[in-house]
Amino acid sequence: MRMKRGFLLLLALMLTVSGLAVADTKINPTENRKFKLKEVGLNPIIDYESPTTGRLLSSLKPGSDGFSGLAVNGRYQPMLVQIDNTDNGLNKRAPWGVNYADIVYESPLREEGETRISFLFSDLIPDDVGPIRSARLGHVWLREEWDAGFLYYGQQEYPLTNVLDEFTRLSATKRGVLFSGTAGMKDWKEFYYARKGLKAPHDKGADVASIQGLIPTDIIPPNHTFLFTDETAMGDSGIEVKLDWGKYVSLFRYSESLDAYTRYIVNGKKEQVYKDLDTGESVTFANVIIQFTDVDWVVKDAPVTRNVGDAPFFKRYSTGNFVAQGNADYFMNGVHVEGYWKRENMYSRTVFYGPDGHEMPLQRGRTMIVMFPATERQIHTATNKKPSIIKDLDRSVTYK
Repeated sequence: MRMKRGFLLLLALMLTVSGLAVADTKINPTENRKFKLKEVGLNPIIDYESPTTGRLLSSLKPGSDGFSGLAVNGRYQPMLVQIDNTDNGLNKRAPWGVNYADIVYESPLREEGETRISFLFSDLIPDDVGPIRSARLGHVWLREEWDAGFLYYGQQEYPLTNVLDEFTRLSATKRGVLFSGTAGMKDWKEFYYARKGLKAPHDKGADVASIQGLIPTDIIPPNHTFLFTDETAMGDSGIEVKLDWGKYVSLFRYSESLDAYTRYIVNGKKEQVYKDLDTGESVTFANVIIQFTDVDWVVKDAPVTRNVGDAPFFKRYSTGNFVAQGNADYFMNGVHVEGYWKRENMYSRTVFYGPDGHEMPLQRGRTMIVMFPATERQIHTATNKKPSIIKDLDRSVTYK
């Protein structure tokens, strides 16, 4: 299997050197993938192994004495942090603490193509993470999936996308897991700070490890362990995947020596590596998952990213199928695999399926999950008109 991957990489290199560009393959996010999905339960929790990365916990070393997390104190309590992606997360807008995140999520923020990043920490939870920004509705539902402690700095409060109302509806406000940086004098305010040398609102950081310690110990997050494998993935060539959001382009390029994908941002013809602001280290991923997701827009900066199908919510303004599911494409070991994803309800995990209909096993290490729009609609809040399909947004995912 590694021989096949090496052959694909060599072939791509030979074509490039010879002047023949490797053709990009465009993914159709709404194609009918006729996979017969098998019933999937929960994956077993394996002693001494991370449920989010599959890594051996004893091999993970904290960056300072202030760290917490499963590999430090044995407590499984994921923490989800909203992270700035202004200027595409480059230079003075780069994040810090990113290389300790088990999972990095990217999701729509503005209709013209801006995105928001979310870090999920579990194995190692740092004492210094930022820049922390505001939450949208899809992030509330993502928190519910993990029952994570949630750090955010501000929130959407438009009709139909009011984050505070949704927290209340889901009873998250009563659980001691929400940590707003704009909430006034609360127990956790001492763990938020403004970083010198950065301009507001891009300067807010937090000691996430200490905030985790404020979560009641009787809260037991669900077992949403991923399925991992030590086998090399099988598929067609996937040494590079490019995401065109309309306003900016990001790409992930595979390195065989690292057996991982490095994230780049493309400005015109210039590529820049996505790095940690403090360490200057590039950010790499063992798995890159493109999760094609339906997105509704109430206004241009108010997305409803449907990563869950919740009938009580969607029946307010929509009709039809409330099951959250869609196509998914996986990039690992330098290959591409077609798949599918499904999330049954607000408290269930997102299951990623392979082409055989079984759960897709991930490679051990960090995962990037991009919630990329499959379809987009404009929701009319002031009228009774049906939602209208948005057709003029030029977004695409290609790979080679």
